[in-house]
Parts: sequence; C-alpha cells; structure tokens
Amino acid sequence: KFILHPMMTTNKQILLIVLFLAIIFILSALNIYAGKMYGPAPTPVIYRTYTISMNLTDSRPTTAFLTSIASTYPLLYREDTLVVNTTPVWFTTANQEFTIYITNATPVSANQSIILKATSTANDTGGITWQLEVPLYLVFPQQIYAQWYVVITENLGGNSYVVFAFRTGLEGLADLLNNLTEIGGYLMAVNGEPYYLWNYYYGYNPTTGTRSTYYEVGLPGISIYYTWVGQGINATPWPSQGFSEVLEVLKYGFSEYANSTLINELELIPNETVGEITNYGYTVYQRPRLVPFGPLAYTSPILLLPNGTIINPTCLPGTYYILTVYYVTQSDYEIPIYETKNYPLGLYLLNGSLLFGGYLQAYDFYNMITIPITPVQYLAPTYQSEVVGYTQCVLTIFTNTSIDGDGSIMKGAFNESLVIPAPNNIPKPSGTLIRDDGQVNAEILIHEIVMYMEYHLSTALYRLR
Repeated sequence: KFILHPMMTTNKQILLIVLFLAIIFILSALNIYAGKMYGPAPTPVIYRTYTISMNLTDSRPTTAFLTSIASTYPLLYREDTLVVNTTPVWFTTANQEFTIYITNATPVSANQSIILKATSTANDTGGITWQLEVPLYLVFPQQIYAQWYVVITENLGGNSYVVFAFRTGLEGLADLLNNLTEIGGYLMAVNGEPYYLWNYYYGYNPTTGTRSTYYEVGLPGISIYYTWVGQGINATPWPSQGFSEVLEVLKYGFSEYANSTLINELELIPNETVGEITNYGYTVYQRPRLVPFGPLAYTSPILLLPNGTIINPTCLPGTYYILTVYYVTQSDYEIPIYETKNYPLGLYLLNGSLLFGGYLQAYDFYNMITIPITPVQYLAPTYQSEVVGYTQCVLTIFTNTSIDGDGSIMKGAFNESLVIPAPNNIPKPSGTLIRDDGQVNAEILIHEIVMYMEYHLSTALYRLR
C-alpha cells in the first residue's frame, strides 16, 4: 500500500507513481482476462454487389433442338411443338419466388465453405433479378478458385425445390459471377464443355395470338405437358357418336406429394381449344377423338433441406404423383374411373454437371410403355452419351458453417442489448483534484485513473466475450 504525504510529494513524483500503478493495473487485468481475449477486433468487411438478371422459363426444348428432331423423332417433335405453340414461356415462372445459391463444391481453405444467396420474385413475364453481396476479398485482388455449385430453387409451401443445379469445373469466383451477370453467359462443365444458360425458345405470344421466339434461361426442374384420354386400352379413340357428350363429363386430376406433403394439386376440364387446334389429337397422334387436358405444370420434388442437402426424390419417403380421370354426373358428383399412383424418376447428370430429374412417370397407352412426362430435351436419345444416372440419395451443396454472402451473418448487428458492466465500487477519497495550495491531490488522481481504466477495460472485455 502506498502512503502519500502531501508535503513529501512533488507533481513529478506523483506522475511517476501514477504511471507505475497504471502499468501494474493493466498487467494484472490482462493476466486475469488472458483466457478471454481473442485477438484484435476484425476489420470491417467490404462487399461488392453483383446483379444477376434472367428471363426464366420451364424445361421446354430450345428452338435448335426442336429443329434437329423434326425428321428423326417426329412424334416427339409434334408433342413438344404443341406445348411451345400454346403456352407462354413464362407460364410456369411468372410471379414465382426463386432463390439462387452459389457455393464451393471443392475446398477453398481449411474448414471453410462459401455460400452466396439471394431470393427474389419473378415478374409477370418470368423476368427476375437477384443481387448478391459478395465479400470483396473473395474476388479481389485475387479471386478464389474452386469448383462451384450454382443452384436455383423454387419456394413452394415453405420448402425449397431444386429447379436448376450445376457443378462447374475449376474456375475463379469472379469469372463465374461475371458469366452469370452477363446476358448470354454460360457455365463451364466439369468435363470442360460449356453449358449455355441462355437459349432461344418458342412460346405463345398473348399479344399477337401466335408463336414468338424468346431469349430465356431454361429450368430443367419445371415441366409442362398435355395428357390425352382415349377409350380403353391402347388409347382407342372415342366413337364419333356421342363424343361431344364425353367432353362434358370427364375431368382430370393431378396431385403431387413430396415427403408426404401435398405441394401441387390441379383439376382440369377438357381443353377444347387445343382439341380444335389438333383435331382432338389427330395431328399429333394420327388418332381421332382423344380428349385433351392441360397444359399442366409441376415442379420436380427435388427437396433442398435447410442444412444444404439435396435429397434424391427416389429416396424421399412419401414422394409420388396421383393421376385421376373422373366421370362427372349431372349432379356434379365426381366418380373416379381411372386412378394411378406414380413414383418420380431418379436423378441424372449431364456432362457430370447439370443435375436434373424427379419427373412424373406414367404409363403411355399409345406406346404401351412407362415414360417420363416432361419436355426436357436431355432425356432424348441424342443426349444418351452425355447423361449418366445419379444414384446417391443425398448431395450436400453447403453447410451451416458457411461464409454467408447475402449479409445475413457477416453484416448482422447484435441481436441482444449491449449491457456494460459497472466498475467496482471503489471508495472515492475526500477532497478535490487540485488542492488549495495549487498542488495535485495524488489520491484523487489515482482514484480517477483507476476508475477510468477499469470501466473501459471491462467494456472492451465484454465485447470480446
């Protein structure tokens, strides 16, 4: 304990003693809290904004693919042409909510993963814009290199379903983002083949009432189709007599379940407009008087869990489709005359990169086989050498320990109130800092310094906890 006698102490001595006490106090405090000190405060993270704009459409074939199959696969050509001629390119995507994810598929550093994501809603014609807030150190001055996942999900009923998933080859993150922000951009597949995001598609133009060509980004996970009902086995046409009455008494029901949850339900009456366009199926199947239903749209039940895991729909319990044809009585009572429970197709990879599948499978009474009900072109025989099955039940694209690029983690504020602990109750000596004789009161000075240091040190240590 120091005892300072006012008559024996000069201002210089007082300052030396105060400095000595301050050093002792700091060393003691650091020794006490050494186990709680985590190093210097992090520097603020600077972000660069990347704006990704796309026109989204479904899995309809491109104009180039349609042209290529016109003579080699005429039935497929006629079926797909009917879809694109009668539905707008935004039929399945307008006003829907989509989330884009970009994550590293290969390590970028020890125990670290990156996830960039943004959610937005498409406009009335399927146009959408996402803004990604990317930590600058990931792209500048040197960009990070890895293989990357680019995933788009559609948000339905509180769950996320994968409508586009692609694994790139080794490339820089800045290069990848620049390709995504460019209209007409592409992704590089694992095998080095370019996958062009933007393509030309046919679609019905409501303004002109005819087919037009559009520049769009196709989503393999969203399908659109027409179904046709004949009489009896092998899609026998209905007899001409009474066919008009048949159109009045049939309905078609479609239900889709994922993980035992109903995610899509439709009930349709015959589409007489399409019936007249196709002479009730004759121009498509060369059989008269088939009853057309549609267009029907559905999203493949490829579930993305919150922990970053994609589930193969063939491994997801309670995942199936129910198709029903109803006879409607005069009192509007619906009697099922045909009903079937169908399970989804498995997943596939195009060039080791594009993941797609989960499509409705149904029995085709025209060809007497079970087929996937989707216009996606990658299941056509022309792609057979580039497509392989993906048999794993899960695919993890990110983890909960990721660096979050949408700002929800790295730019977040404290969620709790900041409570500063009060300093210890040190008794304050009597008197004033400057005595009547003009000299410094050493006891008062030391007390004020100790109080100041303890308060600010305790505040700093609290923030580091």
